[in-house]
Amino acid sequence: MVRRAGVILSMIVGTAMVLWVSASIGDGAAAVGDDSGVVMPQGGGPISIQVSPSSRELDPVAIPRPFCNADRGPCTTVFETLVRDMTLSGYFKVLPQDSYFANMNRESLTNTKWEDWFNVRARFLIKAEVTSTGKDSFTLHLRLYDVVQRKTIVVKHQDFEKVKGGRLRGAVHRFVNEVMRSITGSAGFFGSSILYTAKTSMQTRGVYAIEADGVGHAKLAVDETINLFPSMAAGHLLYTSYRFGKPDLILDDERLTFDEDHYRGARISPDGKSIAAAIASPEGQSDIWLLNMKGERLQNLTDTPWDEVSPSWSPSGGQLAFVSNKTGGPQIYVMSRGGGEARRVTMAGSYNSHPDFGPGGVIVFAGMDEATSDIFTVDLGSGLSRVTQDQGFNKDPTISPDGRHVAFVSDRDGKWKIWLSTIDGRYQFPLTPRGGTYSTLFWAK
Repeated sequence: MVRRAGVILSMIVGTAMVLWVSASIGDGAAAVGDDSGVVMPQGGGPISIQVSPSSRELDPVAIPRPFCNADRGPCTTVFETLVRDMTLSGYFKVLPQDSYFANMNRESLTNTKWEDWFNVRARFLIKAEVTSTGKDSFTLHLRLYDVVQRKTIVVKHQDFEKVKGGRLRGAVHRFVNEVMRSITGSAGFFGSSILYTAKTSMQTRGVYAIEADGVGHAKLAVDETINLFPSMAAGHLLYTSYRFGKPDLILDDERLTFDEDHYRGARISPDGKSIAAAIASPEGQSDIWLLNMKGERLQNLTDTPWDEVSPSWSPSGGQLAFVSNKTGGPQIYVMSRGGGEARRVTMAGSYNSHPDFGPGGVIVFAGMDEATSDIFTVDLGSGLSRVTQDQGFNKDPTISPDGRHVAFVSDRDGKWKIWLSTIDGRYQFPLTPRGGTYSTLFWAK
């Protein structure tokens, strides 16, 4: 029997900068953030863009300030959300306001002087109109125009009635998602959330969620213990917690596991009916098990003498990606949800971990090479691609619901931050302007 769980777990969660210790937990390099406690994202600041080599260019889009029939605050919220979403999409270049020729006093939501926008080389134009309809109630109209073809592109979710001020950002997200669908063929990810863990003290960690545009955050599981490896599906929150003295699973804030084994991360199936969990005996060897939503064990899916951890469901729920040390160092494997023979899908690198299964058979993962770590994708049909290179230490990736973006943790500018990248690595943005102790990201899908 091979007993290497201590080795592979220190590798895998070491990449996430979380070291398993029975009585306490310490943070390795991630502790360069802020050891005094968790540092929360303060989204909404300027967006810096790091560009990697690629042939794909951005479509220029003009976004003038809204026609405003309300207080300035709601209009500013709509404008800033539009600009931020379109920039973060990685598909559009928002043209600077001072480049516009158009006289907005002579235009309206539906009346457009095409030449003025064509002359600033805008490919697309987005207009907004915000009107107050009562106390903290607004009407929001949004329009997308193709400047080159001089036509309106009608999209879903472009008109909103009686929107509360706190929901204006959500309305803009829905509109931008449909803009993405109309222009690229697939809806955007805006309005979704990214789960993560962060220090709450030197000896405790909590589970949080940040909105996918980096604005706003929420506490999901914060108490006087260590909470790790969050995931969410079908409206359920699942994470590993030391609340009861050892790593157990917590589902919707209720303890799910009561035996002596250690639960080293788990994921809920997309249909919300099953759980894939990495379970280790007290001696240390770990297998991937299938559980029901009551925590009852249904099947040992791997049942090998090696260590298997980090399960991740495919979007259909028909396959699982996971990490195994079968060949010595951790590598990514894929198997059917019924278990059986597993297929190794990473042939390069000796230290691959943290897989996240995305649409179209694409798996994002972290790969270590000597003293650094980068983000890669492996396409089950076409092979390996790189997302980051020569950009610091990058870890804990998670793929967006649309499969076109990756979020991960990076120390590239001297502080650990959550970063967003297009799947090709071409456009990369920091979502959290302040440094922190972020780890084990999961994009709620």
